[in-house]
Amino acid sequence: MFLNLAERDPVVLLSSVYDALRDGADKISLELLGPGMMLHDTALMLFEVLRNRQPHIHIHAHSHTCLSDGALLIWLAADTRTIRADAWIQLCHVPQTPKPRRNRLHANYTSSLPVEDERPSDTDLRTIMRHLDEWLPVCEIAGMRLFEKDLKDLGLIEDVASDENLAALFAGSAQALKN
Repeated sequence: MFLNLAERDPVVLLSSVYDALRDGADKISLELLGPGMMLHDTALMLFEVLRNRQPHIHIHAHSHTCLSDGALLIWLAADTRTIRADAWIQLCHVPQTPKPRRNRLHANYTSSLPVEDERPSDTDLRTIMRHLDEWLPVCEIAGMRLFEKDLKDLGLIEDVASDENLAALFAGSAQALKN
């Protein structure tokens, strides 16, 4: 399945994802294309659909593009992932949670935030960062670009060569123990 991140219509993106999930396949290859940026709310919507898919559906995501902020969630929602060798990911700044002004009317809404205290895109970006924190040390890498080696070090993509070397090493150890 090709997902063009340059597509601005969330209906088109959501339909593409639902079509792939309804196809009946147990394995889906998700190819991310286009500039790796998207509206925060669109990224959160697609992330939720991918995360809540049927448990038997395995998704492998390959990014043909660099990824930033919310678009990164789409890639991370996959079970396994790869990225173009010279591509990178980046996180922008982590927005600070505003101190909400409370009065008696707002006392019952503990997670609410008066709309004048924060732009909607910042609220969504904080939600994205909270999700990204499941995979990444968000506060440490915000404002940085991470490349393939960094992503391997973080365990986000498979290091096939290292895995094969490790498997060969264990196979040799097992053979030595038999002798």
